[in-house]
Amino acid sequence: MSFYIRFEFHVFIHRENGERREIRPQSTRETVSPEVFCQRAEVEIVRQQELLSRSTVDNYQTALRSFRVFCKEQHEKGAIDAALIKRYERWLDNQHIKSNTVSCYMRSLRSLLSKIYGDGMRHLFDKVYTGRAATAKRSLPIDDVARLKSVELPRRSFLSLVRDLFLFSFYALGMPFVDMAFLRRQQIIDGQLTYCRHKTGQPVTVRIEPCMQEILDRYQTAGRDYVFPLIKSTDQQKAYQEYKQMLNRYNRALKHLAGMAGIGRHLTSYVARHTWASTAYSENVDLAVISRALGHANPQNTLIYIRQIDDQRLHDANHHIIDSINNHS
Repeated sequence: MSFYIRFEFHVFIHRENGERREIRPQSTRETVSPEVFCQRAEVEIVRQQELLSRSTVDNYQTALRSFRVFCKEQHEKGAIDAALIKRYERWLDNQHIKSNTVSCYMRSLRSLLSKIYGDGMRHLFDKVYTGRAATAKRSLPIDDVARLKSVELPRRSFLSLVRDLFLFSFYALGMPFVDMAFLRRQQIIDGQLTYCRHKTGQPVTVRIEPCMQEILDRYQTAGRDYVFPLIKSTDQQKAYQEYKQMLNRYNRALKHLAGMAGIGRHLTSYVARHTWASTAYSENVDLAVISRALGHANPQNTLIYIRQIDDQRLHDANHHIIDSINNHS
């Protein structure tokens, strides 16, 4: 008779955000079935809800639902390996899912697998796309913002509210729609607006300019905690559902407003944010300042907002460099 004794060490580390992360030893013989992973992933998402932003939790849940549908339709019963992940990527492509959405799903699944089974699972995603493809330019020229501002709209109409929100987002250093929706009166003190970004938790302070105060005064209502009339419920879950429904209405109305203003580009809630970043960059505002204004935890994320600015600055700079050489020849 022989005995097999296995010693296993569990190491815990504490991250800056307070998360207690377990580093589990990996065994080359360990296999994980899709069914077991999905079950454990559900538990992990619930466990992480207080540590992660709501948008990250939503990404996890959406990716997990998609992966479950794939496994069910394709009758995937074997272990999760690199080949299965590649088949999932091809399946998503056949569903005409955009590349950046595919990447988001892959990064969410990779993160969940790593949280549950350790970082040894990350290599399964080496052959699938997990980057961020360049998208259509989101920022507007200032002339288009002015054109949007000058459109005549019925007072107290939803379209008027939508325009005010778009302009307020632009005026307030590119404030995201989610943070405007959850903005409370007590966050505005002594001419300053202070909030923590829902996505990153980074604090942002904005000085109230006269154009912002004009919009705020328009929606001053006694007894309402929220600044803008977007959310009614005080229950956290119901309020978030109201926010998502209002975001859909907001984006649909922006598309209509763009047509009324003669703007040929697709308007979404993020356009005001990108427009502020692009305008600030074109005015030679330092990248670190723009990053702080946008509430980015990583300044590299700011480059996503400004890398698609008109190449004219690059052309002008190159022309200046060439001229300086020619003038000295």
